[in-house]
Amino acid sequence: MTHRVSALRPQDLAPDGPTATETWLGGPALSYPNRPRSVAEVLDRAAATWPDAEAARDRDGSVRYAELADRVAGCVTALGSAGLRAGDGLTVAAANSVDFLVVVLACARSGIVLSGVNLKLATPRWSDLMRSTGARLALADPARLDAQCEAATAVQTPVLPLAELTRTARPWGELTELWPAETDHFQVVHTSGSTGRSKACRVVHRCSVHSGMTYQRMLQLQRGETSAVLFPLGYISALHAHVLPAMLAGTSVLLVDTPTPRSYVPLLAEHDVAWAYAVPSWWLLALREAGLTAAKLPSLRLLGAGGSTFGNKLERDLRAALPDTELLNVYGLSETHSPATSLRGAEFAQRPGSVGRPVPCMETSIRGPDGVAVPVGESGEVWLRGSLVTTGYDGMPEATAAAITPGGWFRTGDVGRCDADGYLWILDRLKDMINRAGQKVYSVDVEEVLRRHPAVADAAVVAAPDPLAQETVAAFLELVPGESVSPAEIRRHVRGELASWAVPSIVEVLDALPRNPTGKVDKPALRATLR
Repeated sequence: MTHRVSALRPQDLAPDGPTATETWLGGPALSYPNRPRSVAEVLDRAAATWPDAEAARDRDGSVRYAELADRVAGCVTALGSAGLRAGDGLTVAAANSVDFLVVVLACARSGIVLSGVNLKLATPRWSDLMRSTGARLALADPARLDAQCEAATAVQTPVLPLAELTRTARPWGELTELWPAETDHFQVVHTSGSTGRSKACRVVHRCSVHSGMTYQRMLQLQRGETSAVLFPLGYISALHAHVLPAMLAGTSVLLVDTPTPRSYVPLLAEHDVAWAYAVPSWWLLALREAGLTAAKLPSLRLLGAGGSTFGNKLERDLRAALPDTELLNVYGLSETHSPATSLRGAEFAQRPGSVGRPVPCMETSIRGPDGVAVPVGESGEVWLRGSLVTTGYDGMPEATAAAITPGGWFRTGDVGRCDADGYLWILDRLKDMINRAGQKVYSVDVEEVLRRHPAVADAAVVAAPDPLAQETVAAFLELVPGESVSPAEIRRHVRGELASWAVPSIVEVLDALPRNPTGKVDKPALRATLR
């Protein structure tokens, strides 16, 4: 097999690089016309262009691009020897590591479909994952091997140690397997389930390449810089916001395996990290650490947040701690391979609370319940279209048809509004919007006010059943260490900034808000306590 090095030009990865309209999902889609045709081709290009540059590092060491490609080739061969073929399912239970990255890229090259285990779930749920994805093989790192074996026994899936398939190299150029097609998928990512049942969202080569190119257009990573990968490799943002832009730029990723900001912040300094990305709640906790300062993080050029907006207080506190670091807010979903809109730099002050404008290969539309676009400035469901939208959910044709229109629009389930310049504000999830005696309450608005209280570190607002109003407002609070606050004080605080119907009837203080593996608040778990 010869290299299929994609002839990307510098302008293809420039912030104002070219776009063209192509057909995708039955409709017109903004696209990058000059692009690699698969994630495997992105790796191929990196290995040929920067063979001796560091590609990735973890707590056990580092790997160069040529070595990474050879280990990926060895893993492709090992997976084939284990009986797996293109389209077969593979389940991995592991923390971020070079070994895990090798498996992800091996699936991208071979067509085997990877699904990452939510490590916070009980082992019976791991069994459910294997059953639902039809996994032919399960892998695990040493810390999860016993649990993976227990889960796999229930569904009679064979299990192997992760390193057994990832440590043997083979020349990348000797692989004879067919190159994947742009429309093939190589991974399924289970949507967070923060508002309901999760779905296995397909990770598609064409979308992944567009996502990686989009991030590099935004980040402009330079040789010698390092990106810190905090999100799990089994989820959407690790590959797309970090690994792929790094491969396009010839830079390195630090694969982080840490559960707390207390151990994460020192890693940013130790490894001279230039690009760090997490959910806002992670940065709220990180600000409590003495090391999150400009003096200790001189290389930190870009700090991003996704999953929800920064919020005014968090933005202000981050700017005070890191005045030389540019902030980047990214709105997107698993179904859009991470980004859909972005807000950065001076735009925060110009459009407070916005998640920005569409990235170059996406477009937005605000639709009413009848699917018709609403006037500028009015709220409705956010619809997205473009080259980042997935082909659908594995094994769920009805859910796919409900989410993606014949014209290629993806119904996000988010409530939002756009201004005349195309800036988007996310107001709520459709399922999280509270209807209190006919008055609409957006949980995002109440949460932002609650976070401005000096005793509140983070907050989550959900609907609670009410015999008269049908629904009422329930607020769950995580307090700043050492602080206390009464429900009456919280209600006075909200009443001072919002309408009376937005004031919480229920106020509960928790030691910590429940969260899913990406750090988002687990609202179904909170709602379950109110039944």
